[in-house]
Amino acid sequence: MTLLPVVVALFVSPAAAALVYVDATRRDLSKRYYTVAAFAVGLASFGGFLAASALGSGLLSASYRLLNQPVIAVTPLDLLLSLLCFGLAVTALAVLGYGLTSRYGPLASS
Repeated sequence: MTLLPVVVALFVSPAAAALVYVDATRRDLSKRYYTVAAFAVGLASFGGFLAASALGSGLLSASYRLLNQPVIAVTPLDLLLSLLCFGLAVTALAVLGYGLTSRYGPLASS
């Protein structure tokens, strides 16, 4: 288990939650909605980094299999960068999900 993704999550997850919180307050959404949305995005972001940390090399091996690339040797830098990219991708999907649901979902402001 690599701890670097968890350390990065301590900075990225609150930043993503703050971004959602500021956007929701700027758009005058209900207080309940923007606190839940900010919490959900922060939790999803931290969960993505935690999953990357827990799965580690298994995640890297699965990605190489999906890309049909042979794995001969993996450098530690390649492993760390792939884990960080996975966590950042989950964070980006969570923010994108908030953006789509707040603008086009059932709770979208008129």
